[in-house]
Amino acid sequence: MKRLKRKPVEIDRSPLKDSPLRHAGQSLDKEIENLIWDRAAPILMGTMFLCAWAAMEWYQWYLDLPPQPVVITAMAGAAMLYCLWRMGKMKRQIRQLRQARDGERAVGEFLERLRELGYQVFHDLIGENFNVDHVIIGPAGVFTVETKTLSKPARGRAEVVYDGHDITVGGFTPDRDPLVQARAQIGWLRTLLQESTGRS
Repeated sequence: MKRLKRKPVEIDRSPLKDSPLRHAGQSLDKEIENLIWDRAAPILMGTMFLCAWAAMEWYQWYLDLPPQPVVITAMAGAAMLYCLWRMGKMKRQIRQLRQARDGERAVGEFLERLRELGYQVFHDLIGENFNVDHVIIGPAGVFTVETKTLSKPARGRAEVVYDGHDITVGGFTPDRDPLVQARAQIGWLRTLLQESTGRS
């Protein structure tokens, strides 16, 4: 009786041919994750290590052993102050990124309703060093949507005005001009579609 050879199972390849579609705000999620793990975590771990070292030194001092805890305590104190300063800056940055991400998700959820009208909706398309928040393709054409989520002013109306040339928010021009970004995204998407479909 012949023994059948079993075909080796390849476990290092994904069964998916293409990457899943990206969701709204995915780039901002990645940026938040990087900020927490690449920048905040090392500072926090270093500070905790120095604090543990200081505690050990004080413990030895309490037992009347020769170590000098003053130097390591000064280092731990300086590290703690630096950690608090950096964490404060990162906390503000993370809050802004989360607000931007939540804005993209809210717009994405709204745009998803267009599927019922025969549109295709894509989120967070990645270009070189930039992303397009949303792309809508359907009977009326191809559209890009740039999302900006800005905090409301403490006083006064949160009014967005487009005069045909410029956008102002509460009477002020945004730091990054959304019209410049939108036009650049249109040009990039137009080129991408022409190269991939051969159609204008």
